[in-house]
Amino acid sequence: MKSLAGVVCFSIITCVSWAFVVSVPANVPQDADLNKLPKGFLIGAGVSATQAEGSWKEDGKAESVIDHLVQNYRSMYAETNEVSAEHYKYYKEDLALAKELGLTSHRFSISWSRIFPTGEKSNPNPKAVTFYKDYIQAIKDNGMKPFVTMYHFDHPFSLEKETGGWTNTTMVEKFVEYAEFLFEQFGNEVEYWSPINEGNMYCIYVPPELGASGIEHYDPNSFYQCLHNTILAHARVYRLYREKFYAKQNGKVGISVLMWPATPNSSDYKDTVAADIFNELFSGTAVDPVVHGDYPPLSRYVIDKRSSEQGLKSSRLPHFTEEEKALLVNGGPSSDFVALNLYSGYKVEYVANVSDHGNNLMANMLLQPVLSDMEHVKVLSGGTFDLLDKDLMRTALLWSYNRYHLPIIITENGYGDRKGHGIHDYESRAEYHRANIGGLVRTSNEFNIPIISYHAWSLIDVFEFSSGYEG
Repeated sequence: MKSLAGVVCFSIITCVSWAFVVSVPANVPQDADLNKLPKGFLIGAGVSATQAEGSWKEDGKAESVIDHLVQNYRSMYAETNEVSAEHYKYYKEDLALAKELGLTSHRFSISWSRIFPTGEKSNPNPKAVTFYKDYIQAIKDNGMKPFVTMYHFDHPFSLEKETGGWTNTTMVEKFVEYAEFLFEQFGNEVEYWSPINEGNMYCIYVPPELGASGIEHYDPNSFYQCLHNTILAHARVYRLYREKFYAKQNGKVGISVLMWPATPNSSDYKDTVAADIFNELFSGTAVDPVVHGDYPPLSRYVIDKRSSEQGLKSSRLPHFTEEEKALLVNGGPSSDFVALNLYSGYKVEYVANVSDHGNNLMANMLLQPVLSDMEHVKVLSGGTFDLLDKDLMRTALLWSYNRYHLPIIITENGYGDRKGHGIHDYESRAEYHRANIGGLVRTSNEFNIPIISYHAWSLIDVFEFSSGYEG
């Protein structure tokens, strides 16, 4: 995840070590069954290559699209990821600290631009292969299970120049080649895979930044094409794994989505409708295809309608071919679990004016262009990285499981220390994680929702994009 609002740090190690204790406020009935950790439940934290590794051009790594962006758009990025947390050099020490915390899972991403510096499978980087093999072994040596994200926004910049990015279907083919190589090299040691980290957020954030920086042209109508291609890439990788690798490796591959669960501002039915519209368009559009085989009917209707009103010749939301629909769901969903990146939610209300979405700064920064398609939805509050919402997990889990009936992994959940509490965060970050892990466990037990793991963001202080290191 990326902080666009001045977040200082999300780090677990530097800020709190006891937040993982699941406790319950005094006014909540002490029901041992509800507060018992689910059997096999894993607790961990995460990092991403582009935000933590540093060593951006060492040992054969090529420039990634994020490297190029942050180093050439200095009016937006006052700091860069060239050094970052130096995780590439000090990962053994970092993972040892994770062991001290008693963590049982570790989520990390592999750098596409480190593995394939030229973007081609024919030219892998042997030093990168060795590094990630050693990294995975270090995770296991420290008593944790590795959770691997294949792609966290950092494809080789050479591929961006060649293809124009994720609006080009060539990126799907390139990504499948890359994923196959990762399965071949690391699959015997990895149980949990997420091909693409929150494709909905990538497409909202990175292409517009590339356009604003002047690095390349950005078409504001291209968001859904970008998202469409990440969904197809995920489905292709899932089917590849099931057909070629699953029998031997027996792992799980799941879709990742950034979710800002919306809740109604009042008990008025219209506000409930507004929350449903918000959740369907932002989260449902990104996940429905891999479970139900197509976009939500509401998304199709609204985006087609608005595209026509814009005078566009075709809808901004692409259509899946019959062959692609078969790829998505024939033989079952193309996902073994749903991976949720969760920070906070939004309060919304229904308004008569279809284009009155309110003046919430974070919504306008983090939700466009999807927000403009949410007719009758006014955002009142929420969406920050330092907001404690004790119902966050309950809202997100109930919506996700009732819609998809797949096990859930929390891949990111963190608190941005904008007020500079640092290690004196007992009433901020520690309370945030206590409340969220407690809500996760209680909701899982109360509604029999299968939860695989929880990962705090992040294990160490990392580069938070436009917020740099200090906000």
